[in-house]
Amino acid sequence: MFKNLLSPLLVRRRRTSKLWGLFICLTLLLSTAPVFAFDSKSEMAKVNKKQVLEDVYALVDSQGVKLFREENREMNKELMELFDVSIPRSKLEQFYTMLFYISKYATIEKDAFIIDPDLTIRLLISSKVFTNPEFPRRISRIFLVRNNREKPLYKVFFDSNEVKLDLNKGDGFGISREGMRQQAEALVFYGFFSFRLREKGDNVEAFDFENVDLYGSFGSRGLINVDINYVALKSVEFHKGSEMALVRAKVSRREFEINEHTWLLSLVTRFVTDKSLQPIDW
Repeated sequence: MFKNLLSPLLVRRRRTSKLWGLFICLTLLLSTAPVFAFDSKSEMAKVNKKQVLEDVYALVDSQGVKLFREENREMNKELMELFDVSIPRSKLEQFYTMLFYISKYATIEKDAFIIDPDLTIRLLISSKVFTNPEFPRRISRIFLVRNNREKPLYKVFFDSNEVKLDLNKGDGFGISREGMRQQAEALVFYGFFSFRLREKGDNVEAFDFENVDLYGSFGSRGLINVDINYVALKSVEFHKGSEMALVRAKVSRREFEINEHTWLLSLVTRFVTDKSLQPIDW
């Protein structure tokens, strides 16, 4: 009789033990963050740096107020270095760092404003910060909030509720990790995306991303098989003078809206952030 009373408890205990074992395995799997490199990289493009400077100083807000009253020698120097092809950099780094410099050195006496879209698109094209020169034309407006000048907030709006930017001219970036081929294919933006920027020593970091996912084929093969298509970027710290960046990411909540997974995977991925040092570009 005593044994019969204990039987349900023992069963529940064994089930709980298995769940905790699976929880620990998933946590270790998703938090593993070795240093790795993509096997495909984009090439740096030569730009007309004089034209880039002219396009930066031509920027105005939606009411026609100039962002810069006069030239700033320090910004000129930093932009010239940013687009120096002898220094390894990704287009991604050039995009975010250029936006950081614009916020940092702008003399307009406003803390929040929309930057003129046509002039913004012209700058993005002349600076060649996108591999696809047509992609900037999908941008409808850029909103800058800099109440905190050290951590400005950008919101980039598009002409559609969902816009996809193929990576590496459609070839994507691939690595071998966790027993399978990991392939990053595109960035997906949902109407708009936002981010903050800040300096970390000599580096610039983009963080607090919203409304953007990395789409591809990710996961693991082995003790536990997991297939993931959507990953949400949390932060990217660009290492100055190199093609490397420290990337933090989580499994996107969109993954669980589109694909079927266990409740345990959904739970674990809310708390686990992956961190890796890698080349990254678009």
